[in-house]
Amino acid sequence: MKRTRMPLAATVAALLASTVALAACDADAEPDAGADGPAAEAPAGLTEAGPPTCDTIWQRRGASFYDRAEPMVDSHDDRAEWTVAPPAAAGLDTAALAAGGDALAEHRGMRAVVVLRGGKLVYERYFRDGAANQSNNVHSASKSILQALTGIAVADGKIKSLDAPISTYLPQYAAAGTPTGAITVRRLLGMSSGLDWREDETEERIEESDDWVGAILGLAENPAAGFNYSTGNTHVLSAVLQAATGTTTCAYAREKLFTPLGIMPERWTRDPQGVYAGGYNMYLTARELARFGQLYLAGGVWQGKRVVPAATVTQSRTITAERVRQPGYRYASGWWATDAAGHAVNLAWGFGGQYVAVIPDLDLVVTTTQNTQGDGDRAEYRELDIRDFLTRYVVPAVR
Repeated sequence: MKRTRMPLAATVAALLASTVALAACDADAEPDAGADGPAAEAPAGLTEAGPPTCDTIWQRRGASFYDRAEPMVDSHDDRAEWTVAPPAAAGLDTAALAAGGDALAEHRGMRAVVVLRGGKLVYERYFRDGAANQSNNVHSASKSILQALTGIAVADGKIKSLDAPISTYLPQYAAAGTPTGAITVRRLLGMSSGLDWREDETEERIEESDDWVGAILGLAENPAAGFNYSTGNTHVLSAVLQAATGTTTCAYAREKLFTPLGIMPERWTRDPQGVYAGGYNMYLTARELARFGQLYLAGGVWQGKRVVPAATVTQSRTITAERVRQPGYRYASGWWATDAAGHAVNLAWGFGGQYVAVIPDLDLVVTTTQNTQGDGDRAEYRELDIRDFLTRYVVPAVR
């Protein structure tokens, strides 16, 4: 299904400014939240319902595969949890980063950019109605989160191995000995299940069913097919996780990943059967995405504790498919891979410019979020070219 944009709330009550002192935007430019000054109230029109739990974040609105809810407010104030440093103290050129922020301000849909170096928050800027506590639909960037959960489940012994067939966990949908039943967890992660899925098209058929997992696995299959990017794959993977762990994907994520990182989605939809959206419809802030990126930059360790297996991080950097999107991008088991000025970059990449860019050899994490619910046309809300942004502004800022 085409991800049609819906209007944002018309009124903005206030814009949240960052606690990191950075250059303010030009007075003549289209207004955006600068990066200096105290925290203000969240923008009007965002939904706040107290601390989120798996019991409160999942409500579906209608029967659409892709969610159209407005951005939400993260009720948790995490400012005291960050170590903040000026760019110069982290070996970054302040003017170069500010120029990058100005360039991002030209993107009408841009809402946030956050830069970490050495695990420290060194730059953040918010645009238009964006705010540090604005939680946006990060779309397919959450596929990388699902990859982390899968690796954790393997290490826990819940999933036997990445090469386990899905018939082990979903026999009601995929019987052993059948081509569909032989699809492995690894093939789901690597987008090579062979299921006949056409992104932004097949969803229309799936959402007509009361059993989305069954409908996805009922698609024609060609086991010899190669890479085919498919949100259907990751939704089935979420069903596998629920069956293997004996709990919901959300509950498992909260215990094993979200709580250790100090994050929690404000919204995460479920299908008619109660399966949490696999790799889409998860709402997080730019800072929460940055925490996830830092976890992978540190090899799966957060604050001295192992959260994600080292092997899972290695898999996220191991290419499984070449030349699968525009030139310069490859796929690596739930993550994308590219480069910026000769430096390897691993990407969690969501529709509309939701990025977590991890640059290991520069000790950098860069996250962006963009509006995908806006009332403008697609040209006005064009997706950021993250590779170009990193190459032109972020990498040259390293001193």
